[in-house]
Amino acid sequence: MNLLGKLLIVLILVGSIIFMSFSIVLYATHTNWRERANKLDVDLKKKTDEFNELQRLKDSMETALQLEITRQRERGVALTESLRQLTSDCTEAREEVVSLRAELALQVAAVQASQETTERLRVRLDGASKALADAQNDWVDMSTQLVKKIDEAHSLALQLATYQTTAAQLAKDYAEVMEVLRIHGLSPDPALYTSKPPSGIHGTVTEVRPRGVIEISVGSDSGLVRGHQLDVIRDREGRSSYIGKIEITDAAPDRAVARVMPEFLRGIVQRGDKITYIEVNELTAH
Repeated sequence: MNLLGKLLIVLILVGSIIFMSFSIVLYATHTNWRERANKLDVDLKKKTDEFNELQRLKDSMETALQLEITRQRERGVALTESLRQLTSDCTEAREEVVSLRAELALQVAAVQASQETTERLRVRLDGASKALADAQNDWVDMSTQLVKKIDEAHSLALQLATYQTTAAQLAKDYAEVMEVLRIHGLSPDPALYTSKPPSGIHGTVTEVRPRGVIEISVGSDSGLVRGHQLDVIRDREGRSSYIGKIEITDAAPDRAVARVMPEFLRGIVQRGDKITYIEVNELTAH
């Protein structure tokens, strides 16, 4: 292999590395609108799941609240019945004390027994009074907790309403966007509206027509759409030269029609010239 062949191999290797760098940089700066749309769908589903969870929590708390109210009512009835029973016992004790006092003059020996009985009844009365006071304190505590639970339920209801409003607005915005695309006959695929061609575009000029119109060997199957701008490179005797820039005017699956942009023209576009895409900013940076 002579020196020219080796030099050509080195130039091809360097060019491949440069174009691979361009492709990597272009892929890194490419905005994936489909991924963004999927993310919005995931966010909407997440908000919907949060709404369902809050609804379930609300229903659970309402059920627990009703059970607690029922239990407190039953406890209040039981306390009322206990109080009535204690009051009845107290009345009986007083009647017994009156009876014992009436018998005091007749039976001195019975006085001691009567006093012991009175003392015993008095202890029971003190215990009943203490139990009643404790029950009243418990009732106050339970009432306070009930008020707190009601406040928490109201707070959760407000949060639930906020999430419902947000979810409804997101659904409305999404439906409006899809309706606008449908009315104008546009595809919802974000990749169709990017201003840059896809990375890795390589083709050749297959035909040169009058008035700066050419035909190239790549088309919509490679991601090209109307408005994409590509660069024309010519390889001659191991050297690459920049010819100019073209703009896609029509794209078929395996070919496309483009116009030569005179403001970027540095030579005459010919059949066999290479078609690719060069990122100007990245090229300048390198």
